[in-house]
Amino acid sequence: MEKQLQNAVDDISLIKNVINNTRRSFSSFSRIFIGWGIMYLFFSFLNFLQGMNMDLTISIYNEFRFLVYLIPALLYLIGGYMYYRVTKQQPLVGLERHLMVLWILIITMQLMRVVIEIPMTETMGKIVVMTSNLGIMSYALGIALLMTGILTELKNFKVIGGVYIIFAFLYSYLPYYSFGKNLSVVGMLIMPLTLIYTGVYLKRQHERSNNGTELNS
Repeated sequence: MEKQLQNAVDDISLIKNVINNTRRSFSSFSRIFIGWGIMYLFFSFLNFLQGMNMDLTISIYNEFRFLVYLIPALLYLIGGYMYYRVTKQQPLVGLERHLMVLWILIITMQLMRVVIEIPMTETMGKIVVMTSNLGIMSYALGIALLMTGILTELKNFKVIGGVYIIFAFLYSYLPYYSFGKNLSVVGMLIMPLTLIYTGVYLKRQHERSNNGTELNS
C-alpha cells in the first residue's frame, strides 16, 4: 500500500515537473505569436480596405488574378520565416512542440474556404449568399487556448478558451440577423488579437521566470 502511494506521489510529481517545464519553455516562444498576430492584423486591415472598395478590389483581382493567392502566400512565408528564426535559436522539444503544432494547424485552418453550391434554374432571380467562418474560427482558437492552458497550467488561457467555445456555439445556433450580422469586425480581429494576447501573456510569464519568480496563472 505504501509503495502504491509512493508511486502515485512520484507520478504526480513527474506530471507537475513536466507541466512546469512546458510552461517555462513554451513561454520563451512568445515572439512567434506576437509576430504572427501583427502579420494577421495587417492582413485583416487589408481585407477591411478591400471590403470598403469592393468594386475596385474586384476589378484589380479580375485583371491580376494571381494577387488572390500571392498576398496570402507572402504573408504565410513571412510567418514561416519568423517561426524558423526563433526555433533555430531555441529548438522546440517535448510538449511545447506538440502545442506549437496545434497552433500551426489552427492558424492554417483559416485558409479553408466555405464552399457553397446553389443549383441554378431559369426561374431563379438574383441570389445573395453571405458566409462567415467566425463560429468555426472561434471554436478552433478556443481549443488551442484551452489545450495551452491545460498543458501549461495557465488559467487565463483556460478561461478565454472556454469563452471562445461558448461564443462559437451561440454564434452558430442563434439567428444570424439577431446576433451575427454586426460581428464582421470581430471576425477580422479575433485571430490577430488572440495571437498578440497569447504572445504578450507568454512574454510576461517568460520575464517572470527569468527574474526567478515561479510561473503561475
